[in-house]
Amino acid sequence: MIPTTPPSLVVEAVGVRVRIDLTALADADREAVHGAWADARAADDGIPDAEVRPAPSDPPEQMLSQLSSAVTQAAIGARRGSSWMLHAGGVAAPDGGVVALVGPSGAGKTTATRRLARTWGYVSDETVGIDDDGRVHAYRKPLSVITPGHAVKLQHSPASLGLHRLPDAPLHLRRVVLLDRDERHRGARLVPVEPAGALIALAPHSSALAAMPHPLTTVSRLLADTRGLWRAEYAEARDLEELIGGLLSSADGDDEPAPLTPTDPPRERVDSARSPVVPAASAESRFRRAPAVETLPFPPDRLAVLTASGDGAGLLHLLAGAAPALWHAADAATREDLIRAVADGPDRQDAHDAIDGILDQLVEAGLLTVA
Repeated sequence: MIPTTPPSLVVEAVGVRVRIDLTALADADREAVHGAWADARAADDGIPDAEVRPAPSDPPEQMLSQLSSAVTQAAIGARRGSSWMLHAGGVAAPDGGVVALVGPSGAGKTTATRRLARTWGYVSDETVGIDDDGRVHAYRKPLSVITPGHAVKLQHSPASLGLHRLPDAPLHLRRVVLLDRDERHRGARLVPVEPAGALIALAPHSSALAAMPHPLTTVSRLLADTRGLWRAEYAEARDLEELIGGLLSSADGDDEPAPLTPTDPPRERVDSARSPVVPAASAESRFRRAPAVETLPFPPDRLAVLTASGDGAGLLHLLAGAAPALWHAADAATREDLIRAVADGPDRQDAHDAIDGILDQLVEAGLLTVA
């Protein structure tokens, strides 16, 4: 039988036009792809920015699941370095204000997004693209839903799940919320995360962060412009409806949550001593800073340092105490040079041991090299 379903479609994914080539699929599988991706379809079939080609699989649900990942990776690759690609769900208010919901796998992003998008516009349950001016690019992909009797998650179009369309207004970032689902939480509340801790919390959820121009400055400014990062403590997705709904139903700037003491999520620190001296160091050793993509100070004594990794994701470290001064002073400096740069007061062995411990950590973290 000659297939009657169109052999391709173009979808919008975080501002990228991705062509899905369906020529390898049977007609029934083509129809399944068209149905699952109906809400992400581009307004026209113009020149795409990227292309993917799904292959048949048994069961067919596996093909749809793999296709979702392929489109996501193609879109992120095409936008690499041009936008903040935040692994997050997103819902939009009628005025275009978007709340991005961030969290690791299992934190309930899809469940929360699905529940909230029955009232508010569905932006994405996977990736939210954010330009440096706060403009948001939607990714209205199918939602992956665990279904009894199926080994893989089934892909459902937003419309088939009763989720709302996007508003007519241009999308812009209103808030970034870090999901903290725990059955021990009673009710739901928003807790502010201090700026340095916000960077550390969001870095693992940012695709190709190190490929962005001035990534730490850009992300910090976007957060500052939208009242910073807030952590949502809740037990069930229904607890979020009033909490997040309050952010979406208010005009920008009028939805400040009740003030609470800022908290800092678990973060990587290099700020305290550990036992003995750096093993590779000697009196003639020279310490040098490893190349950094960007650094950003947080007064009074902390420094965020982003180093590059092979995949462009980068690794973010938060230095505190004497570590920032040691890192800055490590320009072909000897151990004695570094001790003089940070030592305060009498020449005490315990102070030297503390500095050696911090140097040890900096070397182990790859932030300093010893030659």
